[in-house]
Amino acid sequence: MNKRQNNMYPLTEAQVKHFEEKGWVGPLNLFSEAEIQSVKECLEFNSTLKEVDGQPMLMFYNNVMNISTSRDLHLFHKPIAEMFQNPNLIRALNQLGEPDLLFWRTNVFCKMPGEGQIKWHQVYDSYNPTGYDDQKQTLVYTEEKDFLNLTVWIALDDATLANGCVHFANGTHKKKFDRLQVPAEEGMFAGVKVHKMVWQGRKPYSEVFDFNESEWEVEPVPAKAGQVIIFTERVMHCSPPNKSNQRRLAINARYIHPKVKIYPHRLQGDFIDENFHNIQRHFCILVSGRDDYEINCVREWNDLDKTEVEFQTMTNLVRFSHVELPKGKQQIEIESLYQQATMGDCLEEEPDPILHARKYIQWQAWKQLQGISCAKVMERYTKLVAELPRKDNKVATQQDNNNNGHSKNAHSNGALPKTAEVQAWLVSYLAELLKRQPDQIDVKVPFDRYGLGSLDATNLIGDLEDWLEKELPPTLLFNYPTIEALAAHLAEKSIVAV
Repeated sequence: MNKRQNNMYPLTEAQVKHFEEKGWVGPLNLFSEAEIQSVKECLEFNSTLKEVDGQPMLMFYNNVMNISTSRDLHLFHKPIAEMFQNPNLIRALNQLGEPDLLFWRTNVFCKMPGEGQIKWHQVYDSYNPTGYDDQKQTLVYTEEKDFLNLTVWIALDDATLANGCVHFANGTHKKKFDRLQVPAEEGMFAGVKVHKMVWQGRKPYSEVFDFNESEWEVEPVPAKAGQVIIFTERVMHCSPPNKSNQRRLAINARYIHPKVKIYPHRLQGDFIDENFHNIQRHFCILVSGRDDYEINCVREWNDLDKTEVEFQTMTNLVRFSHVELPKGKQQIEIESLYQQATMGDCLEEEPDPILHARKYIQWQAWKQLQGISCAKVMERYTKLVAELPRKDNKVATQQDNNNNGHSKNAHSNGALPKTAEVQAWLVSYLAELLKRQPDQIDVKVPFDRYGLGSLDATNLIGDLEDWLEKELPPTLLFNYPTIEALAAHLAEKSIVAV
């Protein structure tokens, strides 16, 4: 006879058997609407849309690791951490066979309309499906017992067949599948823009699994916003492309037994993980049972003090455009305080004030903060940002074209430089960029022949704008592909700000 589903037993016997046979169970109704809404609002407030390869994507920031990533946001944002410690949820995980559990990882998955698939994958030995450094394992299991690696996946938007809900290959958690090496653009996560941006482009190869879905019972699992799916990482799972016009936002968390080593290389003092993230301040949370092993970093909450928390909160207001940034000296001051707080004293070489006008001013401001403690600059940053006017939820109006505090050049009164002057500036800029002598730069050779990428072109145009104190179109190097042609164009009397 099945036990009734109640607070003591969130899962029925039938649901536990379903998990044991298929490797997953759900969708489950374990959370209140308010709990889900607080997490959704937290993520939406602390994110921004960015375009990658013509595809919009939601970008996040980890304020404990100090890196742009969708990973481990629970380390700073309490609504996320609290949701994944919900007693009803933890009791459900205990029913599946693990009384002792560490909550060690989260990841946000925002599949935008038109975004591609995540191919079939499983995690059997070590959680490392997207690692750049294959020699660094994320988990190391003990030899005497095979512990469950449990994942909780929560829909924050409706996950449908059209927008790419999770699919499972039932029973595949009982078999380990081999991995096959393939070109990076064919890898299991190649369809997801965030992976391409963060790590995929740095790898000449990737992996897929030697898995034929036609040999297994495949089951799609649509979920309403707020519903939960629990599965073992060993079960083969995937999500198809988002073919709808609706975003699919979800978040997951991972749990493991305390005897499993998490980021084992940190025990040797190596705090850089397989994706080059600094995990020195990463920690796990004991959510049930006991931890008698003391091999992992286990805490109830992060070790940021009040000054750091206030500083990180203010940086998010700036990073995600919730405040009206000032122009001129105050903007430079805010930026330099951020640099000093996050990177310490300025050790960069002095930039050329002519070729890199704005960078030179920023460098000067940062250099003046040398020797001031991290706590002091954090306090000053927090005070300045806290006094800035907040934006409402509407699209901000475009700022006017001030000079952002740049030093005045000979043509700041509207007079335009001569062709020879612009040409000399461009020659010097390319010589510095390419580490060549100026006489090795041919003004008639196209920019792309010098190997300039899109980022180089963007930086060049930005520095040129600072020097001329004119706004320039991003297609400038395409329309005027040589130094000679570009210099002649910029020196014409007809040039106007765009």
